[in-house]
Amino acid sequence: MAFKRFVAAALMALSLASCGDDAFPDYHYKMTVYVGGQAFSSVRAVEQEEVSSVVDSTGRTVKTSMRGEAVIIDHPNGRTYYALLSKPGSPQYGAFAAELALMPLVTKAQRASTDNWTGGNQSGDLDLRARDHQAMVAIEGPQELRRRVPVDELRRHSGSGDPDFPAWPMFVTFSDPADPRTVREVSPDSLGVERITIEITDEGVTTGIEELLAWLPRYYDRQLSGSTTESLRDQQESGISARLGAGSFSAGNGLSPYQ
Repeated sequence: MAFKRFVAAALMALSLASCGDDAFPDYHYKMTVYVGGQAFSSVRAVEQEEVSSVVDSTGRTVKTSMRGEAVIIDHPNGRTYYALLSKPGSPQYGAFAAELALMPLVTKAQRASTDNWTGGNQSGDLDLRARDHQAMVAIEGPQELRRRVPVDELRRHSGSGDPDFPAWPMFVTFSDPADPRTVREVSPDSLGVERITIEITDEGVTTGIEELLAWLPRYYDRQLSGSTTESLRDQQESGISARLGAGSFSAGNGLSPYQ
């Protein structure tokens, strides 16, 4: 019954989407990480704008930006951990994290509404993508972010054969919080992450991470290793600190001189 109600709500949102001027909606989402029976959250803002493009065959594309911070986890063991906004290979992870949890619900609702629905390739049809995003932001309540998401569930077409997408954020801590070079990755299993949820919300964007990491404003133009380049040698010598920057912890909150 709950899924049927969602189908109805999603389809109504889709019909309304075709009438609005703002095809790609801006939205806030809350990521909540559950560890040791406690919930740790961060609210982020995602802004989407349809712009012209000389690369895309349609002449249009969507520019996506995000404001927000990593989820701060005050672990029962006394250490502080961070669920990052980005990770190596996915620099814009935080801007699309909500889609990883919510878009599969939209595609499931669409497929359930018709026997022969196949849709189009989302990467080439902005109108279809806009309708799907309107439906996505209409979803109410916290939804599970699975650890891995089948790529086909994120698209209107299926059968790509692509591997599942690792949907959880990267977790890190610092041996010395005052020294960004001491960052180290922590697996969600060793951290004891029980589950992660995503929820569309009207709450304000989370701020204040610089109170814990006072060095953040000095690292928006360099890696945590101190390097201003991402050379292979630096990565080999410095490890994960050479692949992360301040933007993995905070984005769009005015800490960076380049924002």
